[in-house]
Amino acid sequence: MSNLTRTQAVTILRRLGWRSRTTSEYLRDVKNFQGGWNFGTALSVDGSVGPKTSAALLYSEKRRRAGLGTASAHFSFKEVRCRCGGKYDSCWRIWQKRSAFQMMERYRAHTGRSLTVVSGCRCPSHNKAVGGSPTSRHPQGLACDVPAVYSATTVKGWRAATHIGYGRSSRRVVHIDYGSGYSTTNPLIYVD
Repeated sequence: MSNLTRTQAVTILRRLGWRSRTTSEYLRDVKNFQGGWNFGTALSVDGSVGPKTSAALLYSEKRRRAGLGTASAHFSFKEVRCRCGGKYDSCWRIWQKRSAFQMMERYRAHTGRSLTVVSGCRCPSHNKAVGGSPTSRHPQGLACDVPAVYSATTVKGWRAATHIGYGRSSRRVVHIDYGSGYSTTNPLIYVD
């Protein structure tokens, strides 16, 4: 397998949901693709489009054309991109981590049905605009908001995520994340 040219890699990255307009965006987008990709062995996150990253980009593009997940078995990079829609110039669009996609797959496996991503990545400006906690894992690419379907007790028993959160008006889970510690200032109630 030969390496993709930069033009080929940019075309695929754009189809997967990134902008890749400048050299610095391209290098960052390649790293974010590498850091989130969930098929087979993890890729080195080095910003280089060598043989393994070229093969991974082509595989994700093939899955995109077939209507399948591009980041993991059931999730695509586009569905976790920041919902600011490019409003903030500092937004990277997509930077969801491999471990977050794995957490989302575990959550989905327990539900036995498809999962709609309400919110994945949030740039710091968008996170602030929507009232997200300053210590939220969304800006780190380690969180996912989900439809409020399952009770906190049920989801906690699954052990699919490090932390879960539910709104004050409902005991239904609306947030799952991966990592250590959590915010006590977030409007969600967290359950370890």
